[in-house]
Amino acid sequence: MDDQIAKKPKKTWTHQRDNRERLIDAGYTLLSENGIEATTVKEIARLADVSPGLFHYYFASKDELLLAVIYEAGTRFNQQLMQEFQKLSVERPFAEVAMLAVATVSRSHTAWYRLRYELYALGLRNPDFLPAIGEMLAKGRQGIAQTIQEQTGIDEARARAIASVFHACTDGLALQQLAQPGLDLTAAYELVQHLLVVEPAPEK
Repeated sequence: MDDQIAKKPKKTWTHQRDNRERLIDAGYTLLSENGIEATTVKEIARLADVSPGLFHYYFASKDELLLAVIYEAGTRFNQQLMQEFQKLSVERPFAEVAMLAVATVSRSHTAWYRLRYELYALGLRNPDFLPAIGEMLAKGRQGIAQTIQEQTGIDEARARAIASVFHACTDGLALQQLAQPGLDLTAAYELVQHLLVVEPAPEK
């Protein structure tokens, strides 16, 4: 009886998918708060409640985890952004609320931008990651361009050009907001939004 009481129950690892998701969640928290250089695999594993060895079963390095975290964080950000679009578009057209929605969600998702900057810095330190960064940026531009076309009817070439500007502006404005949290950038977002105005076709 005493032996049975003294024995600790064996730790049973959860389903593999769940382990990976928990590592990504832990990475999201720690990498966005502390940065990739100051975060250790041991800390990530501890927060995810898995062994450090299991971390390396799913990810070759912290850099690889950062990529997985970025894609997961991007999905969360985009879901909230679409909800904000829908809420604001009830009374005003998309062209008038698009960047205001981005501004609202960006202020509440600072971790998403911190992670992006970590990834950009990683690409500068390790050129092997630049193709992955390029792929992420291309996917983002494509999604923005598609949404612009669907909502405004702007032709594809102009939508792609606007998407590139939006991408650069939102990253830059978010960085300014991180550096100066009290800074009011509403006018700047509204200025960028004017790119969505569809000019009337010239009379023949």
